[in-house]
Amino acid sequence: MRKHGFIDFNVDTSKPFSCITLIDSFNHVEFREKLLTSTPKHSSHPELLRQLVLEVINDILDQALIIYTDDSRSNTGRAGSGIFCKTPGNDVKISIRNPDHCSVFRSELIAISGGLDHALNSYKDSIWILTDRRSSIQYLKNWPKIMDSTGLDILSKLVRLGQRKQVCLQWIPSHVGVPGNEAADELAGRGCDPPNPSSIVLTHSEIHSFQKNKMNLTWRNPPAHHWYAAKSPGLSIQCRSSRTHQTVLARFRSGHLRSMTFVKGVKSFFTCPCSLLASLAHLLDCWGISLRQLYEEQGLVCETFTRKGQMDLV
Repeated sequence: MRKHGFIDFNVDTSKPFSCITLIDSFNHVEFREKLLTSTPKHSSHPELLRQLVLEVINDILDQALIIYTDDSRSNTGRAGSGIFCKTPGNDVKISIRNPDHCSVFRSELIAISGGLDHALNSYKDSIWILTDRRSSIQYLKNWPKIMDSTGLDILSKLVRLGQRKQVCLQWIPSHVGVPGNEAADELAGRGCDPPNPSSIVLTHSEIHSFQKNKMNLTWRNPPAHHWYAAKSPGLSIQCRSSRTHQTVLARFRSGHLRSMTFVKGVKSFFTCPCSLLASLAHLLDCWGISLRQLYEEQGLVCETFTRKGQMDLV
């Protein structure tokens, strides 16, 4: 277990799938990325997409087991998966609380894996997994390159099911009014509600994404402490002094003074009128300016620059 960024997690360290050596292992498993009639989702009317989905469902044999899967993620980073299966006696409704900061892509894979668990215990010979995340099907279709434990777990179950059943993973568009998909979506949303996740395992890409978002958030929100003021944007807006004084303030805050030069990689300073080296620390001390004044009392600092008549040093 590692602690990083105030969250505890285990890193997924799976290896490529090795128990499948022959393509024949997936002879009874089908990956469908499109509907029977191909149409772009972004430019098609929802009712048209709904009819196309119903066309797919109506072509499925009555004896087949149809499982809907979906994913969800809250604004706080909680993730959930939903599984819905309509059966004559009792509908199967499953909500799963996934690790915090789990990607929606892997949440969908977790839902598919849970749906296959139900299929393994079913007596029906035809299994249909209907998912609204096309990337999940594309990922599983390219199974030789799968590296994560969730994907490998799905492949293992598909191999077992494919030995005695027909299995089809079918993409369907989301939010077009298909009852099974809407039910799975609601279950996925409920999966985000429990306070504690069922697992704390994250993939390398999820950890990278979490840290990247955290750094971007820090970058967009300037620190509150006055000694971090140099890192906050908009100095020219905050300072009402002349452009010359703004430049001097910026040089002081960054430490890049005119009195400092580099000679063969070694810092070299001009001489202050008081016969000492005109380093940043010396100039502040010589002029009686504190760090707090440098960041908070810009008018006083600019007035000191002008009164001392030593602008050539900064």
